[in-house]
Amino acid sequence: MRILQIIRSMGFGGAENHVLSLSAGLRDLGHEVLLVAPAGSWVSVRCVVLGLSVEHIAMCGMADLPSYWRLRRLVRTWRPDIVHAHQVRPSQYAGIATLGTPVIPISTVHSTGARKHMHRSKHLIAVSDAVAENLARHRYPRERITRIYNGVPDVDCPSSAPFPTVHTPATRKELRDMLEIPEGQFALVCAARFNPQKGQDLLVRSAKFWPGHVHLYFIGDAMTDFGKSVVTEAKADPRIHFLGFRENVRQLLLAFDAYVSPSRREAFSLSLAEAAAARLPVVATRVGGVPEVVLDGVTGLLVPPEDSGALAGGIAKLVANQELAAIFACNARLRYESEFTVEKMVSRTCALYVKVLAEA
Repeated sequence: MRILQIIRSMGFGGAENHVLSLSAGLRDLGHEVLLVAPAGSWVSVRCVVLGLSVEHIAMCGMADLPSYWRLRRLVRTWRPDIVHAHQVRPSQYAGIATLGTPVIPISTVHSTGARKHMHRSKHLIAVSDAVAENLARHRYPRERITRIYNGVPDVDCPSSAPFPTVHTPATRKELRDMLEIPEGQFALVCAARFNPQKGQDLLVRSAKFWPGHVHLYFIGDAMTDFGKSVVTEAKADPRIHFLGFRENVRQLLLAFDAYVSPSRREAFSLSLAEAAAARLPVVATRVGGVPEVVLDGVTGLLVPPEDSGALAGGIAKLVANQELAAIFACNARLRYESEFTVEKMVSRTCALYVKVLAEA
């Protein structure tokens, strides 16, 4: 198949990682893949590193006529079988660019709040049941919605990862030494963009309830306005550490004892799937698609959102019961292997392409 993938984003996040992993996986199966992304975007830069073909189209707003024209010309000259858009704006562009052509537009919906500009898509991929339910509530036909969970590369298998292999110490002890995590410390990790939706401020506020040997390590660029406010709030507590942006997050997860996700809103969470791959028990807020990734009482603990005391209570339960934490860790790995690998995501997406093309 010839597959055109479209994303309109300058930055780095779950949707961007998903597009790159999916595209690399499709290419590795022998399909022809071409990405469309704005020039200078994180995705376009990573395409060069991964050896993926990319065309630069700006897609500035919903009424960028030159971008519509360029994408329509690309569809007519490259002649893909599928145009696969990610997020709302690319869905609008893909729907218009394929009008009057035999090309099938498909959209992956990465947000529980997305509801506009996707009606021209022949089929919608929801990254969780929570996303699918939101689309159905907004009158998208259920028969045109398929849930396909995101997949993440295994901790020791970087072939389809958005980042090239970054040298990382091989053992847990070496990792902890590198990160200066002392023996006997219970180390929590939270890896996410510093954005109010990710809830890092709630996690900082919960610290006053933790046992004394529990420390928290944030991974992510804290130089956003929200990030700076979290850093300011955390300064009084020496148990809270900021590791900054890291390209080798998946490998670093192996150094920690548990993963914490305090999100206020989450459609799926690649980070939680990565935590499962790394055999980490989880404490997470019960929002969006999180209960589909973290099975409460099976792979981790779910707590109400906006409740720093509940977060602290979940953390304290893991710290006090290491046997339970170990059971969660084992179950999390099994769930990763059954649902959240890149291979399963790619194969399920390919199967949907074939089905939609057969019905056209």
